[in-house]
Amino acid sequence: MEWRGIAYIILWFLSITSGFLALCCPIVPLMFVCPHTFRYIIGIIFSVWEMYPTILMRLLFNTRFIITGDHINPLDGALLIMNHRNRLDWNFLWGGMYYSSKPPAHKLKMVLKSAIRHVPFAGWVMQLSGFFYIHRRWDHDQSSMEKQLTYFRDVNDTHQILLFPEGTDLSPSNIMRSNKYAAKNNLPNYKYVLHPKTTGFVFLADTMRKNKQMKAVYDLTIGYPDLLPQSEMDVVRGIFPKNVHFHIKRYDEIDLPLTSDGLKSWLNEIWKLKEKRLADFTATSSFLSDPQATPNNNHPIDNALYLALIFWTIVQSFVIYALVTSSLFQYWCLLCCIVFLGFSYTEDGFQMFEVKLFDFTRKREKKP
Repeated sequence: MEWRGIAYIILWFLSITSGFLALCCPIVPLMFVCPHTFRYIIGIIFSVWEMYPTILMRLLFNTRFIITGDHINPLDGALLIMNHRNRLDWNFLWGGMYYSSKPPAHKLKMVLKSAIRHVPFAGWVMQLSGFFYIHRRWDHDQSSMEKQLTYFRDVNDTHQILLFPEGTDLSPSNIMRSNKYAAKNNLPNYKYVLHPKTTGFVFLADTMRKNKQMKAVYDLTIGYPDLLPQSEMDVVRGIFPKNVHFHIKRYDEIDLPLTSDGLKSWLNEIWKLKEKRLADFTATSSFLSDPQATPNNNHPIDNALYLALIFWTIVQSFVIYALVTSSLFQYWCLLCCIVFLGFSYTEDGFQMFEVKLFDFTRKREKKP
């Protein structure tokens, strides 16, 4: 074990726990009276939290984020698609999003496996943030995502949605399964990506376009030229990349195909290009060999990141002090945990309760 890895895991988990107990849960009552304001504040809290792991990576491991290609406009309602190299890609995505967004602010939601919502505190915060949890039952998942997207439209919540079209991370067994699928469907074998699953992408693109929630699709390619942690235990052992590369390409919504078959072919072509890009990256340890790549690598630790470090240190200190000294706060924490355990195991998650509450309230208001 390595002290920096242990420190990172502890501080990461403590920050998300503290934010859940001290910041997110106290404003839940606002959802009942003003869902738009509730969603706006939760978005700010989560955006500020995303800076915390970014500065921890910079300070503890001196990890550099190398961005090439296009900037991300945080005002874009957008669909983001990215290759899934390992289980921790989402962790490094915070740094990639921070340094690629101009200005460095965004409202990111992810499409994740349903089991993740059960993770104490982390999964609960993601429920509060309106992440999309899928069960791999398409009728159910399609209905849930459509309801969430409609709700976000109705409360005027502009955001970016990240989808991993491959559905799982890159591993030898997953590559083998992907190439078996390719052989059956007359597709090329891939080494650096898995063949994308097109159904979820087509549905999200069509629905967001219909709801006028999508101005662009951003294609993100992540690459690790040195150390590659495959799991949380690798982080504890101090296996952490010194450099994480992101190549970003923006596609305007009006340039996307209009039909479902066209979107499927478009996504498959993007993944074919991504395979080549990653093959070149493996040979050169850089995306700069891509003719569309332009470097944007001067990323100092700016004042906003230091302020995030100070803010989350204060929040964590408060929660630890209150847990030790206040029985009232201890009861509050117990109540929050019981409530979200209930949402996680008896509902589809807090995010769907929020949608149902909004729909119920709106129907009641329409009654004469």
